[in-house]
Formats: sequence, C-alpha cells, structure tokens
Amino acid sequence: MKKLATVLSAFALYVSLTPVSYAHDNHQHVPKDSRSAKQMSKAAVTLIKDLSPSQSKLMILPFDNDALRTKWSNAPVSSKDRNGLPIGRLSIKQRYMLHDLLIASTSSQGYQKIWAAIRGDDELKLEGENRELSSAKFFGKNQSLGAIDYWISFYGNPVTDKQWSYMITGHHLAANFSVIDDKATFVPMFYGSDPDRISHGAHAGHQFLPQERRRGVELLLSLDNKQKSIAIVSDQYPSNRFGPTDFAGPGMKDTKRVLRGLKASKMNAMQKKLLWVLIEEYVNNADFDVAELQLEKIRKDGEQQIYFMWMGLSDGSGKAFYRVQSPSILIDFVDQRTGFDWNTHPHVIVRDPSNDYGQDWLQRHVKESH
Repeated sequence: MKKLATVLSAFALYVSLTPVSYAHDNHQHVPKDSRSAKQMSKAAVTLIKDLSPSQSKLMILPFDNDALRTKWSNAPVSSKDRNGLPIGRLSIKQRYMLHDLLIASTSSQGYQKIWAAIRGDDELKLEGENRELSSAKFFGKNQSLGAIDYWISFYGNPVTDKQWSYMITGHHLAANFSVIDDKATFVPMFYGSDPDRISHGAHAGHQFLPQERRRGVELLLSLDNKQKSIAIVSDQYPSNRFGPTDFAGPGMKDTKRVLRGLKASKMNAMQKKLLWVLIEEYVNNADFDVAELQLEKIRKDGEQQIYFMWMGLSDGSGKAFYRVQSPSILIDFVDQRTGFDWNTHPHVIVRDPSNDYGQDWLQRHVKESH
C-alpha cells in the first residue's frame, strides 16, 4: 500500500509538471514583442544594418539554397570550411550585437551552453599549445580553434524577408535558428566540449555540459533489469576513427532510423518523470515560447512513440551513447573519443525530424501561398 502511494504521488507530480493542453493557448497570450521570433528579428536587423557591404555579401546567403542553409560540420575549421564570416572578422560593436541575437534566440541555459562550447574550444587550444603534439600533428587544428574562428551566416535577409535563418558554427557548435512567418525554431542544434572540464588554474574543476550525461545515466539507473535488457541495445557504440557512426550529426537530416530501446509507455511514473526531465534539459535551450510549443508536440506524440535507447555499460560508466526519439524529437548524446584525440568529451545534438530547419512550416507556407 505504501509503495502504491509513493507511485501515485510521483505520478501526480509528473502530471502537474507536464500540462498537456495549455502550451498552445499560453503562446497565443504571449505579447508579440516578447515572442522569440519577434525578438530574434529585431536583434538580427540591428546586426545586419551595421554590416559593411563586403561583410553583407559574405554573410547574407540565399534562403532557398538548402545545400548552403544546411551545411555545417563538427570538424575543426582547418579541415572543413564554413559559410559566412568568423567572429574574428566582426568589430567589437558587432560582437555585442551577435550576443544580443543569441540571447534573443535562447533561454539563459541555452545561451550559456552555446557559449560554453565556444569557450571550451579556447581551453582546448590552450591545452594543445601546451602539448608536444601541437607542434606537429595538431598544429593546423590548434590554429583554427577558439572563439575567433566560429562563423556566423544568414540565409535570407531579416530586414526584408519573413522567412530567414541564421547559423553560428565552428568546431564544437552548430546552432541553427529559423524564423518562418513569425514562428521560430532552434533545431538542429549541435554542441559539445573538449575537454569536458578545466584541469588547471583558478577555474580547475569547472565542467562543460555536465547535466546532459548525468540526466541520461539517472534514467538508465532507474530501470530494472528487464527494462535495461530492452533499453540497452549494445554494450558499446559502433564507431570509426571519426567517432560514433550512428550519431545524428552533419548531413544526417533525412536519415531513416529504426526506433530502438524502451518505450515511455513501458516506464513507471517516476521513470517517466526522469525521461521528461531529460527531454527538457535539451528543449529548454530554446526561448520559453519556442520550448513550450516543442514540448507540446512531443507530448502529442504519445508514450507509445517515445523511445529511450542506450549503448554502453549497464551501470552508466565508461563511454556511452544514448538516444531519445519520437516523431517530434531526436536527442543524441555521446562520450566522444577518436583516434586522433586525447580527451573524452561530450557531443550532443537536438533535432526535430518533422521540422528541422523549419522545413514543415516552409512546406505549409508554399502550399498556402499557391
């Protein structure tokens, strides 16, 4: 009886924290000037108007060129070129404006995670310079690391267009934001850090992206042996010298994936709560109104269509890969380590298979316009 009461109490908490039907209505009552799409457009216009003609020519690219708009990589810039201009070629005033745009596009946690990926790259550059390897094998890589070599590009012009997007990308970041007819989306968003923590000096012990791994392990450890036998599909993830082969990274937008792992419907109330906390850890990187609508979409997918999959050791130790997947969300986390790296470090990506880069809204716009 006591056990039943505990489960019911946990279920009541889960339900109270995950309202099913109010996100859309609440969004309609958000003042237009407070919505992410409006604030993003305002900040983007301010930055665009401050660009020189030569900067504009390089930074503002055609919106209808899907190959350009979806081109990004998590490789160092030394080995994969990027669209647009690097932060190092923006003035200090324009860098302020870029941060205003990022803040308009994200929650406080999303803004901090994006910039943590960039700051982590500064740390990696410093670490590389302190190693003998940096003078030979890693010299070229190290020269292209750090904040000054993260690139910003626009697709469409926020000054004149109702459909536009922008991307900030470099070694450990590809953040894509799209505005389609006053609606905004934040996917796909890739971010990571190498190293995963600072090991020296006044900031020793500081961790980059600590919760992404922790939330997945918490959910895994809450499962019983039968549930684990379904959720854990392998004791290690398949990889090559560049990393995990199943990671939903660059160029993987339209890849068909088999749903694997444990359904949310097969979890108890407390486990569902942990699953939802895990999903929120990623979706709440977006500004509040965008996050609310995305979470509402995921809830509507239903428990039968939300899966949690793990590849790695059953106790959560060692290198691991996990995935949360439904028609409206794809979250991949991996403890990355490659044949040319000396650190284990996290890579994560958030996608919406139904609306990456705002593709669903674009298709609707075209149909309605014609």
